[in-house]
Amino acid sequence: MSRPRRSIAVRDQSVSAFSGALMRLCDATASRGAALVDAGGETVDYAGCLDPFEIRVVAAEWRLVLGALTAEDEELIPGSEIYFRGSKRSFAVIAMSDGYALVIELPRTSLRLSPRALAEAVRALSLEAGLSHHWTVARFGDERWTRVDVHWDEPRKRPSAIWFSGGWKPVEVLGRFAAAEPGKRCVGFRARLSDGTELTLIKEPLGVWYADDLPTATARS
Repeated sequence: MSRPRRSIAVRDQSVSAFSGALMRLCDATASRGAALVDAGGETVDYAGCLDPFEIRVVAAEWRLVLGALTAEDEELIPGSEIYFRGSKRSFAVIAMSDGYALVIELPRTSLRLSPRALAEAVRALSLEAGLSHHWTVARFGDERWTRVDVHWDEPRKRPSAIWFSGGWKPVEVLGRFAAAEPGKRCVGFRARLSDGTELTLIKEPLGVWYADDLPTATARS
């Protein structure tokens, strides 16, 4: 079943690599909005269906909260996460290098983000901003998950191809496994491309696919 598409708010600044990474994060996690905010509370860029002014205010407020917590415990930066569930809105705040933070308005009842979607977004944002992201290995592991489009073979209940390097590439499934993630039902496959490259494919509950061990940095525009 495909997820309904949400309206994207009219932007008040040009689209950038930052907004692209943030929009992919929102789309993969069904979040309403996400922003990259600096140490001074200024929003670098944003994405989602929220009004740009609202996103900026939310990002600045949560950066203040992160700053207050950091004053009490310096170990909160980088890589720490704050989750807040309210009666109407829920949020996640992820501390990054050099005082930057990623602020996300989650689906209303959620208090969790896909670690694969989050790792992909943090690495993309850090690279674009020139920030250190060595800490991501300790936080997310050394796996390099990339969101991919997958062609599903319904009769055989397995992926048959992935969109990669500008086209559909057939995959041979070597095995199937259940990804061990508490509270989530993720299905995994070990697969092989026609050139012999092996990779892991994971389908998350929202129907989003991720691949590890891809030969190049990205496989999805």
